[in-house]
Amino acid sequence: LVGAELLCRRHQLIREAYRLSPSSPDYSASDWFMGWGRRRTGQTVQPALAAYVAEQLKHEASIAMETRKAREEKTFKVS
Repeated sequence: LVGAELLCRRHQLIREAYRLSPSSPDYSASDWFMGWGRRRTGQTVQPALAAYVAEQLKHEASIAMETRKAREEKTFKVS
């Protein structure tokens, strides 16, 4: 049963990657789609899964933004 779920998730990931960019598919959110941790909803992707992926990517982006701000602040204080 778990194998079937992984196959379905992989299929959804591939369809979503090609929907966003057919000539150059983007697999940057594959970890979230596969349920391993790491985009826009489409008709071929389950809305609940797409919402989860979007939330995780948003969380990652906010962490990256805070890290960048801290680094810039540290650089500013040294100058």
